[in-house]
Amino acid sequence: MFSGNVDKQAWKKLAVKRDRKHEPLIEKLCTDKDGTKPVFTFIKDLMVFASMVGYSKGRRKPLGSEGISILMETYASRENPKDAFIYLLALMTEKNGACLKDENLSDSIKIFEEYCNAGLEEVQLWLDENPGDHTGIDTLASKIFEQVIANEKSQNKTDNPEEIDVDF
Repeated sequence: MFSGNVDKQAWKKLAVKRDRKHEPLIEKLCTDKDGTKPVFTFIKDLMVFASMVGYSKGRRKPLGSEGISILMETYASRENPKDAFIYLLALMTEKNGACLKDENLSDSIKIFEEYCNAGLEEVQLWLDENPGDHTGIDTLASKIFEQVIANEKSQNKTDNPEEIDVDF
């Protein structure tokens, strides 16, 4: 994809998409309302959170035909870099270091997008279950706390790094 005489910075212009149907959720969690701070300062932060939710639930969902893009360059910004999560999810999913090569970056982005899409659906379900939580922060904090507890319980059972199998 980026070999030979091709611009080595071309990866910055790759699109990382989200499904347009999630815009009301994104607006709720990323927009300053009535002088209150949003739950997520940047949309890319919500996308990373949602992708981790999707991954933790073992769910990926392809995007619909209408997507909204954020450039990969935005995910990799110096002030608040998040592109490593895209690579990490691809590596954990593919269990093969080849997904980190330039020519496979589009496939890695697609993995991230699909986990994110599934995660946004899950987050929406959480908020729908708690309509009294107008900002969403209490619901998200509760779900994060539940996951921390579950992780601690499961870590006691599997505290062996050799169980992680990655081919390079």
